Amino acid sequence: MKRAIVVYLDYTPGLLRQFACLYASYKYINCSHDTDLIVFGPSKSLKLVPDDCIKVELDPLEGIWSSYRFINSISCLIDEKSNILENYDCILRSDVDTFLTPAWNQFYPEVYTVGKGAYFNTKEVEAGINRVSRKFNTRHQGIYNIGSTHYGETKIIRDVCKLTVDINYYLIKEEFAENDGEWPSWFKGVSSLYASEIAANHIVDKIEARPDLLDYDSTSKESIYNHPHIHCWHTDNLFSKFQYEYGTYDNLVPEDNDEVRQFCLRMALDAKAKYPQLYI
Repeated sequence: MKRAIVVYLDYTPGLLRQFACLYASYKYINCSHDTDLIVFGPSKSLKLVPDDCIKVELDPLEGIWSSYRFINSISCLIDEKSNILENYDCILRSDVDTFLTPAWNQFYPEVYTVGKGAYFNTKEVEAGINRVSRKFNTRHQGIYNIGSTHYGETKIIRDVCKLTVDINYYLIKEEFAENDGEWPSWFKGVSSLYASEIAANHIVDKIEARPDLLDYDSTSKESIYNHPHIHCWHTDNLFSKFQYEYGTYDNLVPEDNDEVRQFCLRMALDAKAKYPQLYI
């Protein structure tokens, strides 16, 4: 089975540093025999990306999307330049503020697998998702709070991405045309997650939500050997992508154990030492 990790790398200091950490973990787990790391992004970003990644130049979407850059990590999978993805049996679509652990090398789910989200907080969110789902005449299987990370067959992942972009366009143009809403309720800032949830519920016959396997917390003390994919949530606790960017961890020595949080710290410090070109 040939797999791909697919990310979009915009040219901003924070995202470039986060990608360096993801790349360090990719190299550490030694998975290149069956997993490629595919990076979409503008040429300025790709020039900084190591050459053993597969790089696809793709500028961010403009127009209505200029105020919502998150869409690029989804739309890149349906651009005509993304046909290279058809060479893979399955894809992990994710964000750059993530890590892979050694458990990735044994992680071959039989069904479409998703991580967890953090956007399903109020009745207004539930009502909004159901309203838009009806607007698009889609089925909703009752699987809410789907994370940004999706792992499954290539064609299905890309089909979900295509419908996600269409629904997200409607959300920005109609639902959030006059105001952005307010977090943690119905909010433009996470509209791609609403759209992705609606699209996945409609297209995928069987979805397995596994927050223990995808989008697992970077602050955990549990073993990396039980959690293939780690996501950095909004926290100041170890491991925090914010504290890392502030330089808080620069003089720390990671503990020699298999805790998720210590693994993330090791990978991040390793990235800073080995890939300085990504630290602009």
